Formats: sequence, structure tokens, C-alpha cells
Amino acid sequence: MSVPLLSIITINYNDAQGLKKTMDSVLRQTYANFEYIVIDGNSTDTSVAQIKTYTDNRLHWISESDSGIYNAMNKGISKATGEFLLFLNSGDFLISNSVLDTVIQKLNTSYSFISCNLLLDGEIRRKREHPNSLSFSYLVSSTLSHPSTFIKREMFVKYGMYNEKNKVISDWEFFLKALGLNGESFQKINETLTVFDMNGISSSNDNIKLIIAEKEAVFQKYLAAIYTSEFDVFNFNNFKKPSKRIKLLMKIEKSPFIRKVTTVILMVLSKLVK
Repeated sequence: MSVPLLSIITINYNDAQGLKKTMDSVLRQTYANFEYIVIDGNSTDTSVAQIKTYTDNRLHWISESDSGIYNAMNKGISKATGEFLLFLNSGDFLISNSVLDTVIQKLNTSYSFISCNLLLDGEIRRKREHPNSLSFSYLVSSTLSHPSTFIKREMFVKYGMYNEKNKVISDWEFFLKALGLNGESFQKINETLTVFDMNGISSSNDNIKLIIAEKEAVFQKYLAAIYTSEFDVFNFNNFKKPSKRIKLLMKIEKSPFIRKVTTVILMVLSKLVK
């Protein structure tokens, strides 16, 4: 059997309804060169019965207890044989049955990380996309969209698997380490790949304090020299937060109406200056 280009990994715990949505979106793809790995955390609902309804020979699954979401993801990584890995947690789904066909045609296998756009599925649906090139500051204050990013499997050999001590931010830590600190290659594909379920653990307002604490521990781990100086800590804390000017520019860029208003204001001001 030839090595598949892609390993798609889904982790699930007691979300049979979300799991069906995810699995249907994967196994109905018109693109075929992938393996599909489902890691179930010994669910007590109908998840396992749901998995058993699929007979596709690309599907491989286990159901056993785990110590958390990143332990489950690491199990998936260990089983994967594809050149690239894509993580779709239970409830997330590929936006159409032909989207992998569309995206794979644009995928350059010489890159280590390849990100597509993500549709955030909450009270209001909105699209999230990344810049064409990544800066260190972007990876510090933001992150790649995990469910719409293809990761070359060898990256997990080179940098290790996800840090299981974290509860919610180990994918961010991995991207910061590989891309921000070690300069691995990145490609952006301007296609929306995945619809992301906003009900996940990292999306919950209740986890904001945990996210902040885990990120701070990561900074101290990889940037220890900064924390030997009070002055450096002060500067770095300011650096981590996008400035008000940058936030304003981002709002202007995203809104056609605000862009028009801003253009008119700038024209009026330029005439007044003259």
C-alpha cells in the first residue's frame, strides 16, 4: 500500500452527534488519497456505535481512556503514516465534499506548514485567515488555525509531539516553537477548508485564565533570558499585545465602510493641511 499524502485525525469524547458531522464530511470527500484516524476517549454515549456504522477501509479507530485532548492527538500522530497531518476535532467539519480536491491542487509539499482559511461557527459565522507570511510577533499574539492547517508529519519527529502538560494551548506552543523560533516554512492557501465548532474547550470564556497561564509558562520555557530582567519583562508584555494602532488598522482593513469613511476623512484633512 502506498503512503497516503494526508492523515486526517479526529479526537472525540462523548460527542456522537458532532462526531457524525465530522466523519461524514471527511469520508464523503471526492479526494481519496488519505487515511482517517479516529481516537475516541472511551466514550459512554453512542460514539463507538456511530463509528462502527462506517465501513470505509481508510478509517482506523480506537476507543480507550486518555489523559486529555493532546494525549489523544499524540495517539493519532503515532498511528499516522501520511506525509501531512490535519486535525479535525469532533464537531469540526470540512466545508464541502470537494474542498480537499480544490486545496490539494494548490498544496506545495515542499512547505512544512500549510494553512487554509477557517470558518468560525458561533452566534455569527466569520472567516479567519492568516497573512501570506508569518512574523514572530504574529505567532506570539495569535496562532495558526489548527483545524485548517496541514502539518508535515516529520515536524513531530523534529520537534516532538504536543505538550501533554497543557490543557488548551499545545498546538499554539508547537506552532510558536517550529515556526516562530525555528523558522520552518509556511504556505497560505486562500481557500476556506474547515468549519470550526466554537463550543470547544479553547473557545470557552471560562478557559481564558488557563490559556493566559499556560502561555506564560511557554514563554518562560522558551524565552527564559527575558525573565531575568524586569525591564525585559515589561517590554515583552507590551510586545505580546497588538497596539491600538494595529488593531485600528485591522478593523479598517476588514470593513469596506470604515475604509471609505477613513479615506474621505484623510482627503479632507489633506486639503485642510494644504
